[in-house]
Amino acid sequence: MRQFLLWARDAGIVNAAEDETSRRVLDRMEGRVKVDLERLDETFEKLKVADGVEIFNLSQEMLHLCAELSYLKLDLKPFDQAILAAILVQGKRLRAEGVEETAFCELDSDLQPWDKDSNRKERLADLYDDAHIWVYRDFLLQAPPKPGNWPKPPDRTFQP
Repeated sequence: MRQFLLWARDAGIVNAAEDETSRRVLDRMEGRVKVDLERLDETFEKLKVADGVEIFNLSQEMLHLCAELSYLKLDLKPFDQAILAAILVQGKRLRAEGVEETAFCELDSDLQPWDKDSNRKERLADLYDDAHIWVYRDFLLQAPPKPGNWPKPPDRTFQP
């Protein structure tokens, strides 16, 4: 951004006042990021003890599923594929413990079961549906609304 401002000012695209304002905003943003990074360990420690939050390591089952997911051609980056495997395995564990359905908010468009036009990504959506995991796109857990017949009876199960 700073390089762009140098070029844009010389090219007459931004004036001195716009350049100065932009640099002040950048300085504030960088300062905020620096403070947040300095507090990162403290933030993780707070998460470890937060109610309703369970932090877990990747298990052998998750890593195995991660490898198996690559055959489905979900077009996921390796990290996203590992996250998906963790979600599916944890969902399976919760179901074994008697939890009928699980829901969470996913802001990463790669792991959302819909595309930018809200069309269903069939393979990914089927994985979530089969695991009885509902995916929301907002932290209020309201959108998209769950259909009345969800979770549908599993008529197929993902078998790695």
